[in-house]
Amino acid sequence: MLLFPKELDKIRREEKERRSARLENIKCLKKMGYPAHAAKKALHQAGGNLDAALKILLSNPSMWIGDFGPQTSSHGESPSQENIDQLVYMGFDTAKAEDALKVFRGNVQLAAQTLAHNGGSLPPDLQLAVGDSSMPSASPSDSASPSDSASPSESVSPSDSAGTSSASTDEDMEIDAVNEILEDIPEHEEDYLDSTLEEEEVIIAKYLSYVENKKAATKQN
Repeated sequence: MLLFPKELDKIRREEKERRSARLENIKCLKKMGYPAHAAKKALHQAGGNLDAALKILLSNPSMWIGDFGPQTSSHGESPSQENIDQLVYMGFDTAKAEDALKVFRGNVQLAAQTLAHNGGSLPPDLQLAVGDSSMPSASPSDSASPSDSASPSESVSPSDSAGTSSASTDEDMEIDAVNEILEDIPEHEEDYLDSTLEEEEVIIAKYLSYVENKKAATKQN
């Protein structure tokens, strides 16, 4: 079929818009803490729908948990008290908040999203990951062996670890990221994540309030 220049331009423009939207959705999921490859896979399964992709990622941590190793796995460190306090401020149990931060190596956003999606607890497979990571720390002689500190499913990929958040993330960057997340959440979710996204929006709002209050207190001091 012969296409006229105007039709070709329309096709190119629509394709460019689709690619641009896909890249923006991938960037949005990456800012939430998900690895790029998992974000792409979830968006593909969701037909490009960001909300549905987020639900897929939250419901299937096995898609991306392999890119995270517990903080205790390499240096014997516990999550920072500041990060724990942030999750407690959002309403999560202290012990469960600490476990989530261990699994996600201090990534507050992923910890909050996962806890909110699972009623305040980690899903069973991630609870097992926390249990496995705590075993080597009980014996000083075992802590020197990298192979004993984490299971294969918890090994960290160097290529993806640079994209994860840490406890030292600049507060201004955190505020910008949360604002972008809120902008990308539609005002009505009749088809996808009705209750889930509403709960997570409350969590994110509390997180934003926590960061802003802390910045204000720092300026006063």
